[in-house]
Amino acid sequence: MKKLLLIIFFISALNAFDFLNIKNAKEAFNNKEYKKALEFYKKIKQKNDEILFNMADSYYKLGDYKNAIKNYALVKDKKLEFKKLHNLGNAYAKLGKFKEAIKAYESALKIKQDKDTKFNLELVKKLLKKKQKQNKKQNNQNKKNQKNNKNNKNKNSKNGNKQNQKQNNQNKNQNQKNNQNKQNKQNSKGKQNKQNNNQSDNKKKNNNKKQNGNLNKNQKKRSDKNNSLQKQNVKKDKNNKAKNKAKAVPISDMEIRKYQKELNKRGVGTLLLPLNTKGEKSENKNIKPW
Repeated sequence: MKKLLLIIFFISALNAFDFLNIKNAKEAFNNKEYKKALEFYKKIKQKNDEILFNMADSYYKLGDYKNAIKNYALVKDKKLEFKKLHNLGNAYAKLGKFKEAIKAYESALKIKQDKDTKFNLELVKKLLKKKQKQNKKQNNQNKKNQKNNKNNKNKNSKNGNKQNQKQNNQNKNQNQKNNQNKQNKQNSKGKQNKQNNNQSDNKKKNNNKKQNGNLNKNQKKRSDKNNSLQKQNVKKDKNNKAKNKAKAVPISDMEIRKYQKELNKRGVGTLLLPLNTKGEKSENKNIKPW
């Protein structure tokens, strides 16, 4: 019994708190304090269709149309069905979902013929046609742009291929020209080296020739000098022979007497005698040595 009483008390307390939150939420909504109203509605533990509908209206007033649609969809009470569908149409229209809005308005009109709902329905249909027309125009423009882009791409690709081919040909010609210049340079260098080598060889030959000429000249000088020396030696030999021959000629008695008289005049007591060879005796025994 006590437990039952506690449960009843607890439920009563909850209901009391919910009642207070519902009251505060309605006051805030009427004062257009929609955010504050939502805070009170969220605190309510037992939410019925009316509370869910009011929460959806609060979201709608705050411009949160997605959460408004979610909460409208949770409302099951048939008494609120027309209002729910009408407001769903408005929320879908605000999001630009005109087909969903038209469907919601038409469902609401099946329940009740309402001037505001009809007006909203016609307005949304016009907006849908306008949107479809714009979309069609945009699609055509997109197709045209795609086609132009494709043509431009093909054209650019074609021009690019031509340009690339032209560039490749230029590069090829440039490479050939560079190779030719390189070959000519190498040939010129080889020719220059050959000329330098020939000049070097000629220079060496000339130097060798000059050196050989100098050698020949020196050899000739030496040869002339040797010939001169030989001639001088021959001449000396002849002179020596002549001198020796002259010395070998014995002095005559007349010349001896002549020299003796000359010596006597000068007062020199020297006897000039011919020299005999070693071991020989004088032929004149009357002559005395000095």
